[in-house]
Amino acid sequence: MSRLVVITAVGRDHPGIVAALTGAIYHCGGNLDDATMTRLHGVFATMLSVQLPGNTDALDLALQPIRLSHDLTITIDELVTPPDNNIPPDHIITVYGADKPGIVHSVASALAAANINITDMDSRMAGTHDQPIYIVVFEVSANSQDLTSLVSQLRVDLKLDINFRPIDEEAL
Repeated sequence: MSRLVVITAVGRDHPGIVAALTGAIYHCGGNLDDATMTRLHGVFATMLSVQLPGNTDALDLALQPIRLSHDLTITIDELVTPPDNNIPPDHIITVYGADKPGIVHSVASALAAANINITDMDSRMAGTHDQPIYIVVFEVSANSQDLTSLVSQLRVDLKLDINFRPIDEEAL
């Protein structure tokens, strides 16, 4: 029986981590389903959704040397009841503006209040040291009518450049 598991790994970034993790998954008969990976100030972080035959014991054993050799914190979580609300994202919301505390919280709270699901989020600093610009990109599942008024209100409330557009399926 196939199981759906989510593997998370966090540690200091260096070459070979993705190869080691996916090698262990492959050698245990797992199939990578969905994945994301990023670096945050030199820290590697990933989440991997994997279809795995049998139980997680063999995978946990295969990941043990990787935990040690790559100095990673790795967890395996089995999704006993896989979610049935896998609605794909259909819009991108971009936020640009002078950095200030609470930008992500304000936008995320407004989206949650409108029952709009955030499926992915990336943020980074741009600009200069003297004039930093904060950039946030949200992928969401929503219809354009809901987003039009919400984004307009957020622009006024936060005094930031906030826009949205439909996702081009090829861009994913």
